[in-house]
Amino acid sequence: MVETYEAAGWDEGLARVRQVGHGNRVVVSKVDEPGLPESLDLRSSNFPWSIHSGALRVYREDSPGEHVQLKEYRDRWVVSLDRVNPHYQPFGHARNDVPAASLVSLPLFAATQSVRLAGGLSAAAIEKQGSLVNDGLVPLVGKILI
Repeated sequence: MVETYEAAGWDEGLARVRQVGHGNRVVVSKVDEPGLPESLDLRSSNFPWSIHSGALRVYREDSPGEHVQLKEYRDRWVVSLDRVNPHYQPFGHARNDVPAASLVSLPLFAATQSVRLAGGLSAAAIEKQGSLVNDGLVPLVGKILI
């Protein structure tokens, strides 16, 4: 069973989450702490199973193994520990930290990332091709187009 604890600020919240361990969470009010803790090296997390239950954003400590995860809500931060960081080991994270119901989104996430990557590569290729012609580095194509 997941237990939720309250903390008066980042120092107390981060110490408590390490004390209570995996599967539990600590809530820090945005009245007490309006911004992210400066003591952690955090990065934004865009994995679909990270954003749920109304969270605005999710941040993770930049560490491959056990790390702090912060979920930002309008009025509070929810702090928890994960065993594996999905930025380093997405399948290890799915196996160890993600509830089974959330894994349904994994194929959709993979598909959207593939489409985004393909679109980005196509745009980069067209841009590069255009600059080669415009710069005169491909003279034959430039003469044919003129």
